[in-house]
Amino acid sequence: MRIACGVIGILLLLLVLTDIAWTTFLEGGGPLTRRVCGYTGRVALALRWRCGSRRVLTLTGLAAVVLLTGLWVAGIWAAWGLIFNATSQSIINSNTGLPASIFHRFYFAGGAIFTLGAGGYQPVGRLWEIAADFAAGSGFLFFGLAIGFIVPLVSAATQKRQLSLCIWSLGRTPAEIIERSWNGADTSALSPHLVSLIPMLAGLGENHLTHPVLHFFYATKRSSSVATNVATLDEALTILECGLQQGCSLDLPSLGAARTAITVFLETLKPALILPAKDVPPIPTLQALRDTGVAAVADDIFATSMQALQQRRQLLLAMVRGEGWTWDVVWPENPNSVPIDQGAA
Repeated sequence: MRIACGVIGILLLLLVLTDIAWTTFLEGGGPLTRRVCGYTGRVALALRWRCGSRRVLTLTGLAAVVLLTGLWVAGIWAAWGLIFNATSQSIINSNTGLPASIFHRFYFAGGAIFTLGAGGYQPVGRLWEIAADFAAGSGFLFFGLAIGFIVPLVSAATQKRQLSLCIWSLGRTPAEIIERSWNGADTSALSPHLVSLIPMLAGLGENHLTHPVLHFFYATKRSSSVATNVATLDEALTILECGLQQGCSLDLPSLGAARTAITVFLETLKPALILPAKDVPPIPTLQALRDTGVAAVADDIFATSMQALQQRRQLLLAMVRGEGWTWDVVWPENPNSVPIDQGAA
């Protein structure tokens, strides 16, 4: 039984340290990270829809980070506690020389991990002295990796909001983005803005690939929401590709590069347990664009072209819902209405 405790402790320690290293250095986050963040996000969204307020989402990212780091600490502590309980003679009381109890072996493990000292207890034999040194080393390793995880995360969250505001400034709906860039003949005025957004979009994808927990740093305002603004930009790109008459859209390199950068970001949704919606967003009408003089194609031609993008739009819809919004903030039901910068209602 005691040997089984030691084996379980070693396996648990390897699992936790692997998850920490994976989350800090590799792509996609470790298995524990993905599940903790995914379930935290689901609980927060369920509360958001139940109470009808976005205020419950404001601390979701922080809650996910706290739960994750807490799980790492508890895992390392429990692992070393189990390892030191592999034998009753591993730890003794420094004053009496008697074997430590199960509780005090866990107490010793915590002191070693947090570098608080032995606390009146000491390991017996070279094997357990070395194990105590490794426990202290794992504590140092954890705190170093935790700092390396949290500091870039804060910076990435700031960049995420910055990108959202840049897209918001181009237009609050896909149609408004097109209208603002229309010069009477084409939408070439949008090209320099896309060129500046492409590296930011690429960085967004890389940041979310490296730190999946970023998906759960929900915005309280529409202008700061990366999900709704990226969906808005992608829908605007769809109009540029499928909804304008020939010669009125952007050059293909700028259009294709922006679309590819958004695609890379969308590929980070699956590791965060965000899957395509079962329903498809309604195909918008382009009549409002034609009314303002934009050379848009007929709605039936646009609808036919949109069929190839059905799965992509389902993923966009899931992304928007995954941040606690509805699709009408991207495409308002009233074509003449423009979304306001909604706060945490």
